Amino acid sequence: MQTVRISSKRQITIPSKIFNELGIAKGDHLLAEKKGESILLTPAEVLVRSLAGAIKSSKKLTDEELEKIIKKSKKEHFKRKYKK
Repeated sequence: MQTVRISSKRQITIPSKIFNELGIAKGDHLLAEKKGESILLTPAEVLVRSLAGAIKSSKKLTDEELEKIIKKSKKEHFKRKYKK
């Protein structure tokens, strides 16, 4: 466990050991969620991998359609996750 400071722009720096252990890279996206009194940061790729193969389509989807599906899937994923 390491201490991090919040900058004036509400930014934090992820300690290099944690950054490297997670295999994340500059520009990657993280999902941020409040869990009790904590903030949990999860690489967005984890959610994408968990949804892989869940989308079945007989037609090519536009970027807008795909974004709507991803948004809906995220909502359902977190709804199921916190129902437990």
